[in-house]
Amino acid sequence: MADRGASGSPDILVLGGGFAGLAAATALAASGARVLLLEARPYLGGRARSWVDPESGSVVDNGQHLFMGCYEETLRFLDRLGTRDRLGLQPRLELPFVEPGGGLSTFRLPRLPTPWDLAAGLLRFPGLSLAERIGLLRVARDTRRQARRPGGAPHRGAPGGDLDGTSVAQWLASLGQTAEANRRLWHPLAIAALNETPEKASAAMLVPVLHRAFARGAAGSRLGLARVGLSELYAEPAAHFLKARGSEVRLRAQVRRVVFERGRFAWALLADGARLAAGAAVAAVPAADLLEMLPPETAAGAPFAGLSRLEVSPIVSAYLWFGSPITDLPFAGLLGGTWQWMFNRRAFGGHAGGAHGVTLVTSAARELAERPVEFLVRKALDDLHAFFPESRRATLRHSLVIKEKRATLAHAPGTLALRPGPRTPCQGLYLAGDWTATGLPATIEGAVASGHACALLAREGRPPS
Repeated sequence: MADRGASGSPDILVLGGGFAGLAAATALAASGARVLLLEARPYLGGRARSWVDPESGSVVDNGQHLFMGCYEETLRFLDRLGTRDRLGLQPRLELPFVEPGGGLSTFRLPRLPTPWDLAAGLLRFPGLSLAERIGLLRVARDTRRQARRPGGAPHRGAPGGDLDGTSVAQWLASLGQTAEANRRLWHPLAIAALNETPEKASAAMLVPVLHRAFARGAAGSRLGLARVGLSELYAEPAAHFLKARGSEVRLRAQVRRVVFERGRFAWALLADGARLAAGAAVAAVPAADLLEMLPPETAAGAPFAGLSRLEVSPIVSAYLWFGSPITDLPFAGLLGGTWQWMFNRRAFGGHAGGAHGVTLVTSAARELAERPVEFLVRKALDDLHAFFPESRRATLRHSLVIKEKRATLAHAPGTLALRPGPRTPCQGLYLAGDWTATGLPATIEGAVASGHACALLAREGRPPS
C-alpha cells in the first residue's frame, strides 16, 4: 500500500523543482489543489539556481540566463510569485556587439510601429553593406511566412516546424545571408538561443524565437536580466507560495519509479522506500531521468521510446572578479572570441564587497567543457583583454568556472519529432520540461509554458488523447 500520511494523499505530485516543476506546482496550488513537490537534490532550481560564492561573497547563478519581453508565461509565473520587479527589462531592444580591440556596434529597434521598427532596425544594422542589410529582411520575411504555416510534425504547430530537417546554416544560406551577416547577427543569436552550432542546429527552432522576438512589438523584443540570483527570483518564492497554500516541498526526495495501476498513475516509489500516492503526477525532470523512473514496458512504448535519442549540449561560464570596473555595458556579444557573451554583474546588482564581476559565457561548448579550469580562466582573461583593452589594468581577485554539461537539449535536425507533448498514454501522468514539445527551443519560457500546460490538464483531469 502507498503511504498516505495523517492528512491524506496530495491531489497531485510534481516531480522536479526547476522552472517547469515550480510553474506547474504553483499554478495548481493557486487553483486550490494540494500539491506535493519532490526534488531529488538538496535545493530547488535545477539548472537555473543561485548560491553565494564563499570567497567573493557574490551571488552567482549556475549559468547566466537572459530573459525577453515576449516571455509571457514566465512573466505570468513571476507575477504569481510577486517577483516580477526582480527582473529588469530594457525599455527597448539594444543588443551591443564588441569586436577585438574594443570596437562597439549596437543593434537597436527605433521607435516605429511594428513591423516597421524591425525593418528599420535591420536596415540600419551596423557593420554591413547596404546590400547585406537589405538581405537581412529576407530572413524577417521568411520568418513571418513560416509563422503563418502549420507545424510540420505531430503535436507541434510551431512556426517553422517544416524546417526540422534543415540546419540553421542551410536555411540562412537559402535566404542569401552573407558570411558577415551570419558572423555579426544570425550566428550569435542562433547559438545563444539554441545552444548549438548553426551547422548542427535545426532551423525549426530558430524560427519561433525570431518570430516571438520581432513579431510582438517593441515590448516583446526587449532583453532582461534578473536583478537578484535566480533562486531569489523564483525558486525560494515558489517554495513559500506553495507552503502558504497548504502544499509541500520535499528536498532530497528521489523518485525511483512511477507506478501505474490499470493504466493510470497510482503512486511514486522513492529511493528511501516510501510510496506516495496521488491522483495525478507531473514529471518535470530531464528526459534521461524520466526513462529511469518509468516501468521498462512503458519506457519502450510511444512517446517515450524516442527519448533516448535526444542529445544534450553544454554551456560553460567563467566568473571573474576584479578590483576595478571592466566596462559600463550590462552585457555584450563578443564577435570572434572563444567566449560568446559578456555579462557585467555590477550593472544588474550581482556584486558584493566592492568587487567588480563579469561573466563570460560560451554555448555549445563541447570542447571547452573538457578543458581544465586553469585553461578556461586563462582563455577568459585573454578574451577580456582583447575585447576590453582597459581590462589589462584591472587586477583579477577571484575566478570561478561553471560547466553545465547537460545544460539544454541539443536541437539537431530531426529532434522536433522526438519531443513529446504534455499528455501521455498513461492516465494521470503529464510531462513538463524545456525538452518537451513546447514549440520553442529549450528555454526558460518553454519550461514554464510546459509546466502551465500540465497544470491545466491535471486540474481539468482530461483523459489522454
